[in-house]
Amino acid sequence: MKKIKAYISETRLWVFLAVVLIIIIAVVVIFKKAENAEETPYEKNRKTVAVLEKADISETENALKELEGQAEQSGSQKEERDTVELKRAFQNAVILGDSFSESIVEYGFLDTDVVLYKRGLSVSQADDLVDTAVSLQPTAVFFAFGTNDMEICEGDSQKFIEAYRRQIARLKAGLPDAAVYINSILPATKEAVKETPSYAYCGQFNEALQAMCGEDGYTYVDCSSLIEGKDGIYEPDGIHVIKSYYPAWLSYLADTAGL
Repeated sequence: MKKIKAYISETRLWVFLAVVLIIIIAVVVIFKKAENAEETPYEKNRKTVAVLEKADISETENALKELEGQAEQSGSQKEERDTVELKRAFQNAVILGDSFSESIVEYGFLDTDVVLYKRGLSVSQADDLVDTAVSLQPTAVFFAFGTNDMEICEGDSQKFIEAYRRQIARLKAGLPDAAVYINSILPATKEAVKETPSYAYCGQFNEALQAMCGEDGYTYVDCSSLIEGKDGIYEPDGIHVIKSYYPAWLSYLADTAGL
């Protein structure tokens, strides 16, 4: 009888211990799930970096770039600068261009001592503007040509680049230390291209500009992102853009140049 009681007591003890163990495992699992669910992006990135410290160098570089990209996407975009801030930013800079640049002055964002322009001008005809820019002694020069050149050059992007290089060389002869920034050409609307087929060369001309900047060491400024997904950004002619484009454009230029 005593043996039976001892056996029952021992069995109850093992059952009790088993139940306690099951409860402990369940609690650990629940807390682990909660911890993972509440883990912040910061914690995830911190853990990723810790793992990267033990990884291959090439893998580390690629992963860190991915983390930087995520940070840029999650961060807020830079706000447009107001007119006072823009004038302060461009006080030692010059913008050379055609009627696109003219609108900067017409809308009052910058003055004619910063923006040098002529309606209908091509880069091949910009000698006077380049000479004036040299006389102003800016530290940064922004070129914004191409819309008229597509028609004048009859779609010959090489001819366009030769003219561009000639003007930049003239500028650098007088301003060897000035930083040079080359704006991309904004595409025209489909309706405008139908009316003036030469505008269809926009992509080809931009590729040539980007290649020139890469070869010669200038900064290519791709402005396409400033109009993407924005309905009504063009004037009725399908070539020029409305007033709201300009503070965004100038802010982008200033950010690119660190002004």
